[in-house]
Order: sequence, then structure tokens, then C-alpha cells
Amino acid sequence: MYLSSTLCWDNGVDEVIALAAHLGFSGVEVWAEQVWQHGTDESSIAAARARYQQELTLHAASWDLNLCALNESVRQQSLREIERSMDLARRIGAPNVTVHPGHYTLPQLSELQWTWLIDSLTKLANCAEQLQVTLSIEMMEPTAKEFVTTPEMVNQLLSALPPSVTTTFDVAHVPLKVNCLASFKRLNRVSKIHFSDSSSERYHVPLGKGALPMDVLFPFLQTVDVPVVLEGFDLSATHEILQQDLEFIKQMGTAARGMLL
Repeated sequence: MYLSSTLCWDNGVDEVIALAAHLGFSGVEVWAEQVWQHGTDESSIAAARARYQQELTLHAASWDLNLCALNESVRQQSLREIERSMDLARRIGAPNVTVHPGHYTLPQLSELQWTWLIDSLTKLANCAEQLQVTLSIEMMEPTAKEFVTTPEMVNQLLSALPPSVTTTFDVAHVPLKVNCLASFKRLNRVSKIHFSDSSSERYHVPLGKGALPMDVLFPFLQTVDVPVVLEGFDLSATHEILQQDLEFIKQMGTAARGMLL
């Protein structure tokens, strides 16, 4: 299991790596925006990775961006920010980069925006190949403007892109009425799993505070051969949400054995 750096937003990423090692995680998913927000030196991140023997993945910039926006300037800036993220991944030793697919500006423009999305992701796939990192497209939650929200939509997108492009499966993005494991099995080229709980009111709540079937998920997650990233967002200096997650994992006992060292 990896730790998402956003569960320790108050810390620089080099500090998150040290904390992850102390807590028994195998690695850290570094959020690009957190590196830039704190102004953390990239060499200190790479040094912490080596010192604590932590594996790294990277979540590209996603907030405020849209790879298939109607506004061409927004599309181009979104491309630049994600290319900047992938270059950051290369420099800190994070070979897999998760990106958010674009979302609707207007549903009436769905066909045009789909074309723009494939064009943007093709350019990013070429950039990833040059930088020797792997591009991973996240399956999103079914909110009003998101449209890459099902295994079938992700697979359709992947079929239009080079075979090197993979996907990130987010457990909390699957609607509660849908079988989560069945969704995973229908999804092609999974390279990473994001893990948090989900409720009918909110996505991404602490483990055990939502309605996902944790007694089924924990045994399943121990069988996968891709990184499982414990996800969430916490501004507190005491890492309150992370502590709740760790306590829940402890309470799961044998069902969670092996998830942490």
C-alpha cells in the first residue's frame, strides 16, 4: 500500500516520504500541486525516496484544468501543466503518472470534446514516452460534467491511444449501487488503484466512514499486483484522517494483513 501525499497536505513531500516509511507504507503517491505549493526542492524528494527506500508514483496537476475544454487556451495550458507534472515525475523517480481526463464544458459538445480529449491524451502519451514514464488515466466519479466514469468509457478511450497508456481505478468513484469488484474486472490496463471510502453524500471519506464493503475490498486488494494508494485530503498538522484510516486498518485485523508492513 502507498500513501497519498494529500493525506499530509501540511507537510512537504520529502517529509511525507519519511512518515510513510515510518508507518510501514511501501511508497508514496506524490501530488504535483503539493510539491509546487510547498516549494519543495526536487532533489530533497529524490534523496528521501532513496534514503527511506520508498517507491513513488505521481498524480499530475488536475485542479482547475480541462484537457478537452471548449476554450483552446485552457486546453493548451492544461497540456503544459500535465507535461510539467510528467517531467517532475521523471526527475524525482516516479515512473507512473495519473492524469484526470477532461470533462464537459457543455454536454451538447460531447462529440467534439471527445475528439479534443483523444488529441490531448495522444500528445501526452508521446511526451510520456520521451520522458520514459507511464501515463495512467483515472476513471472518474459520475458527477455532472465528468464523462469518463465507467470501465466501458475508459476502455473506449484506451483503445484510441497507444498500448503504453494505462488506467487508474479509484474505488470511491464507483457508484454505491454498482459492484466495485465487477467494475474493476471489466477495466483494461489497470496500473494503480486509489483506495478510500465513499458515502451517498460524499466521495473520499475515511475508511469505515462510508458505505463501501470493506470486508470484501480488503481481501481483494491483497491479491492485486499493482500499487494500492490510500487516498484522501487532510489539512491538519496532526493527520487526523490518516490516523482514522490507520486505526480502521488495524481493526480489520487479518482481513488487512499484508497491506502494511
